[in-house]
Amino acid sequence: MTPRQRVLKRTIIIIIYLIIFSLLGTELYFLFRTKPTCSDGRQNQGEAGVDCGGPCSVKCEDIPKIENVRVLEKAVLSASEGRYDAMVKINNPNPQFGVAQFDYSFNLLDASGNIIGQSEGSSFILPAQTKYILAFNLTSPAQPKSIDFKIRSFKWTKFSEYEEPLIQIYSREFNLVNAGSNFATLKAKIKNQSSYDFRTITAKAVIRNERNVPVALNQTSVNDVRVNEEREVVFNWGSRFQVGSGTPSVEIETEANFFSDENFMKKYGSPDQYKTYDINPGP
Repeated sequence: MTPRQRVLKRTIIIIIYLIIFSLLGTELYFLFRTKPTCSDGRQNQGEAGVDCGGPCSVKCEDIPKIENVRVLEKAVLSASEGRYDAMVKINNPNPQFGVAQFDYSFNLLDASGNIIGQSEGSSFILPAQTKYILAFNLTSPAQPKSIDFKIRSFKWTKFSEYEEPLIQIYSREFNLVNAGSNFATLKAKIKNQSSYDFRTITAKAVIRNERNVPVALNQTSVNDVRVNEEREVVFNWGSRFQVGSGTPSVEIETEANFFSDENFMKKYGSPDQYKTYDINPGP
């Protein structure tokens, strides 16, 4: 046998062994692999989506058309020397979708658009809700010329059932005190007319002058408010603000975080039971 024949023989033997090992490996893979199912968290076996459609009995839910949160109004107010309060009014135009928690930031800007003050926080928004987000005592070395508001980091949650909270606000009483440690006081009564108790109800106040410009902000909360229970809320301002020559208008907004409220969740289920969607939050 010539050297060339020996090389050819060795090559043929190696190819035969490779074919045998390849066939054995393929057989073992198909023998021991996990068969695809309709609950394996993967889109396989001809499924239209992950574990839905195709051979699965569960139909795929179309990704809903969700509109971005809208910013309706922004304002920055002088609170004291070198400190400022910020306000934004936002609207959720989606009647079936809310957000259990989102992160936000207020940025105070100078005339060139540079950030000279900042505040961050987190909040929530219910289906079809319009609400204020307030930030207090932001420090800045100079008077801000504008304010930027950003929302980030949240998932939309679909409510299959939803009962809008019913918290009545009445008996508003606003007074400029000009005595003691307070410059102004606002009192009001709230009544929980919803069909469930609330662990916490947050009340926010916005005072506007005759030109409808916000001139003062405040926020307080009351705890453990039962069904049909009435409570008084009191807002105090220690620093002066300009109300103008006309009669100021008073807005009071109340809200309760259903997503963290045990009483609401006993009736409507845990947030984990709701379908969530990762979609650009907008502003």
